[in-house]
Amino acid sequence: MNKNNPMIDDLITKLLEKFPAEGSNLERKEFPYIREVEEVITRAPFLEINDYMYFLSEMSTLILRLNDGSYVTFYGVDDWDDGMNILDFPIPDKDGFHLFMDICNPEGEITLFAFHSQQPKTDIVWVSPNHEPEPNKYAVTEMSFAVVLELILEEKIQHLLGEVDY
Repeated sequence: MNKNNPMIDDLITKLLEKFPAEGSNLERKEFPYIREVEEVITRAPFLEINDYMYFLSEMSTLILRLNDGSYVTFYGVDDWDDGMNILDFPIPDKDGFHLFMDICNPEGEITLFAFHSQQPKTDIVWVSPNHEPEPNKYAVTEMSFAVVLELILEEKIQHLLGEVDY
């Protein structure tokens, strides 16, 4: 794992400045979750995705409240809140996905964001409109983890989700 990632570090800083946040490391201590991230990589080598692992080692769990009332939840590697520790669940799940984030809009509809184990060490995000009649039906996107962070920062992520072909 790369311990120097200025791009992701800058995006984290901007997200925390722009949106109300709750989470494990809002004080921005350096690499407080490095051991846990190493455990994730040992258990699930397909997740050795530098931008994601850097974010996870720095922030672990993070919840952002966007200006439209949506909540973005990044699942972490600590016990900051019940049910948020990815180490408490199988990695990957039975369908080969690793859920790393969700967005809940003001109407309560949730969209899931994941990586797929059949694409090892590949920074390609899959999304699922979990609110649809057929839950957990994922579609591959052209987004990387960094692009997801940028779209959240620019408040364009919700608009983009309406264009995904499930």
